[in-house]
Amino acid sequence: MNQSFRRFAGAGLRQGLMLLLTLTATAMLSALLIGSAPGIGMDERQLDLRLSERSIDAIRSRRFVTGVGAYLRDVVTGDWGVSISLGRPVRELVRERGGLTLKTLGGGLTLAWTLALGLSLILEDLHWHGPERAAALLAGGLLCLPAAMVALLSVRLDLSPALALATVIGPRIFRYVRNILAAWSRMPYVLAARARGAAGLALVCRHICIPAAPELLALGGISAGMAIGVVIPVETVCGSPGVGQLVWLAAMGRDLPVLIHLTVLVAAAVSGANLVCDALRAFLERAT
Repeated sequence: MNQSFRRFAGAGLRQGLMLLLTLTATAMLSALLIGSAPGIGMDERQLDLRLSERSIDAIRSRRFVTGVGAYLRDVVTGDWGVSISLGRPVRELVRERGGLTLKTLGGGLTLAWTLALGLSLILEDLHWHGPERAAALLAGGLLCLPAAMVALLSVRLDLSPALALATVIGPRIFRYVRNILAAWSRMPYVLAARARGAAGLALVCRHICIPAAPELLALGGISAGMAIGVVIPVETVCGSPGVGQLVWLAAMGRDLPVLIHLTVLVAAAVSGANLVCDALRAFLERAT
């Protein structure tokens, strides 16, 4: 018991350190991006014609290091600066729009996983080639549609952004879930159970879904990252005033304070989702 707890705590500590290193690397790269942006860190002394080229280069290097250090200090203290295009504090903008984006992400992921897992379970129980091929063709057709086109269709049909998000990521989740369940259904003990007459959703859930739960959890972390990337065009086209629309507005206005801090937030969200899913997967693997 103590040994299992120590292993689990050690795995959690390693995952936490990896999350911290990821966020630190993201912040450092963001700081480098800010420091290398055109017009950042300009000094009036660079216009002095009496200075040599070596002196001007020294001024630029000092301003760059100072700008990077100031950015990292502001990130640690929670001062995210002011949006250039909107003229408001970045933290205030994220706080106002974050709730709507979380609602869209939660609704879209829940709907996508419900449809993908439910359809996969039905197909696994039926074992009919006709519905299997029809579902594969439908998923393949939806995969060919860009996220912006799906969002535009949802606007035309007056549908919610969460439904558009589920339409984009649902086929991707379905294909992976279907392959995972199909691989586990070919295990010898499942084939032996079916040869003895066992069938139905009870067999699928008990002997296929439960053993495949660690792989499905890993897919859950990946799907969260996919949803965060898709929510940007969906909210932009649908006119939903969330963080995804804020990213687009900041990109169009070259609003570096907003873009850089949202990059760190996205990295934190994706890494955090993967961390939680990896921890749950490790727990299930040890429990089973």
